[in-house]
Amino acid sequence: MSRLIRRIPEGDDRERLVCPDCNFVAYENPKIVVGSIVAVGDRVLLCRRAIEPRAGFWTIPAGYMEMGETVAEGAQREAWEEARARIAIDGMLAVHSIARPRALSLHSSQRMRSPRSLSAHRRSLKIT
Repeated sequence: MSRLIRRIPEGDDRERLVCPDCNFVAYENPKIVVGSIVAVGDRVLLCRRAIEPRAGFWTIPAGYMEMGETVAEGAQREAWEEARARIAIDGMLAVHSIARPRALSLHSSQRMRSPRSLSAHRRSLKIT
């Protein structure tokens, strides 16, 4: 197996990782991040991160989508993993393009289905 090299493939206009033997192009595309702005009464759910990146910082429940998930499923999974929150989607709020790390961040409006289930989980030090 050859080592990939950076070059402009024929018919393209930018450098890519390419196999010099078979010309396979290994595209480097942005990751998709899903996050939820979750209303809990008159407050918004925040999680204090227990893991890197940004351990110790407060954030909304968010993370990378997994293969085979919809945006809604990813947002619901992240809310559950980080705060044990069972949420229902109200609609999309914002789409942000983040240069570093290369990511597309999709934020949706959510409401709690069961506010009593909230608790910090292994990815969160504390929730509020």
